[in-house]
Amino acid sequence: MERSEIIGRFQHYVLEHGKPPPSVYAFAKDLGIGEREFFEQFGSFEALESSFWESTVRETLDAIRSEEDWAGFNARQCLLTFLYAYCDRTLDQRSFFLARFPRWKKSCRQPPEGLCGMRSAFTKFADEILEKGMSNGEIACRGAMTRTYPLGLFGHFLSVIEFNLADDSSGFERTDAYIEKSVRLAFDVIGTQAVDSAFDLFRFLSGRSWAKAD
Repeated sequence: MERSEIIGRFQHYVLEHGKPPPSVYAFAKDLGIGEREFFEQFGSFEALESSFWESTVRETLDAIRSEEDWAGFNARQCLLTFLYAYCDRTLDQRSFFLARFPRWKKSCRQPPEGLCGMRSAFTKFADEILEKGMSNGEIACRGAMTRTYPLGLFGHFLSVIEFNLADDSSGFERTDAYIEKSVRLAFDVIGTQAVDSAFDLFRFLSGRSWAKAD
């Protein structure tokens, strides 16, 4: 059985029962395969879920990189395109995201262990767009601090996912606005000035500017 089918059946089980299967043995029996076939693909349910979260990033990147305009985008446009596309693609699996996406506690310095694969895939992409941004003058090179940018952008990416999962606005309009304003702020921080964008994002999150068109 293919990895993607095992993942799909796992998602279906979780959504049908509200929790993961009680054991690999029971799940494999339900799939009509042996435990060996499962373990040849995944070492555990945790590894299966980690692989799924990583695949959501890789599949989104594959899709947007195939678009004709992609090669001409600057760094900011690349990040915006990815975030909009990612949130759009997760609509097909929103129930699973709501049920199982690992939350990053603000008190923790590192993201959940289950998101290590996702972090690796995203930060590799972040390295690419940061290199593009520094080559065209969008992004300032600040020595050792520059090395923190990829993980900082990953934290921002997780904040977009969590904002989106909490968003109940029509057509997820608030998510779109959050992406736009937070990316603007992120690029001001790693580029030039941050004050105007920070104030704009603060007003948005406090609800004062939502009724006004930008």
